[in-house]
Amino acid sequence: MGPWKCVALLSTSSAGSPRKCCSRYRDATRSNPMMDILMLALGLGFFALAIGYTYACERL
Repeated sequence: MGPWKCVALLSTSSAGSPRKCCSRYRDATRSNPMMDILMLALGLGFFALAIGYTYACERL
């Protein structure tokens, strides 16, 4: 069972606590701060690249 299925099971649990099969995936929804920073940097980099590409095409 993959962690994505486990998160779905956690949200539908009637007891309000993680099921035994999902106990090893309880950290699956936590984010990694370094990955957040990396994704923001990549997004800003691609945005800057798109603006540069637009200016380059306008000069042609």
